[in-house]
Amino acid sequence: MKKAKKLEIFMSVVLLIAVTSIACNMNKVIDTDNESNTTEAKKTNGKVVVIDPGHGGADPGKVGINGAKEKDVNLAIAKVFQTVLKEKGFEVAMTRTEDKVLGNSSKFSKIGDLNGRCEIINNTYTKNNECIMISLHQNSFTQESVHGAQTFYFQRSEKSKALGEAVQEALNKEVNKEKQKKAKPNDSYYILINSKCPGIIVECGFLSNFTEAGKLVDESYQKQLAEILCSGIMEYFDIK
Repeated sequence: MKKAKKLEIFMSVVLLIAVTSIACNMNKVIDTDNESNTTEAKKTNGKVVVIDPGHGGADPGKVGINGAKEKDVNLAIAKVFQTVLKEKGFEVAMTRTEDKVLGNSSKFSKIGDLNGRCEIINNTYTKNNECIMISLHQNSFTQESVHGAQTFYFQRSEKSKALGEAVQEALNKEVNKEKQKKAKPNDSYYILINSKCPGIIVECGFLSNFTEAGKLVDESYQKQLAEILCSGIMEYFDIK
């Protein structure tokens, strides 16, 4: 009986030591994770990304071969993108978070909608000039075989060009593996001309391509796209 009692006490001590050791190691893991997150947040601290999900409300944008409306795809990707950026420590502003048109008019006005978007972008930039803008769109073409993602930048802005090229490089590595695309200069897109901060338009894919249209409405692919875009932004800001 005495031996049994001694064995019971011994096992209790061993168990107590094991539990204490695990708890200590767990604290170290948690502390390491917190340090990592804090370091990453410090690198991105103060930097703002304005996400502009194109179209909305009475303006559906392009309609895909699968019936998907561009406005819905843009918003879905934008919301995932917002989450990914915030996890990296960026501040994020959205021109819209629901299916609506911007502007003050009760009737749909494309120019009114664009002005509403530019107002949000420029107000955000005025508050913090460590700001960039990403306008999300989907492409379409008469030939169904055409696919891939491409960025467009304001050709009179070196910062816009640098942003477009950084994001395009990230897209080429993951999306355009078969045929790479170049970031394209533009001097006519209203939102690029009238945004004070460096900004780009990202055509995430072709809704006219059956395979790509299917991927663009898939949540896992939307998350992948958001992470790719984020990596391009990190490269632009030289955040390692």
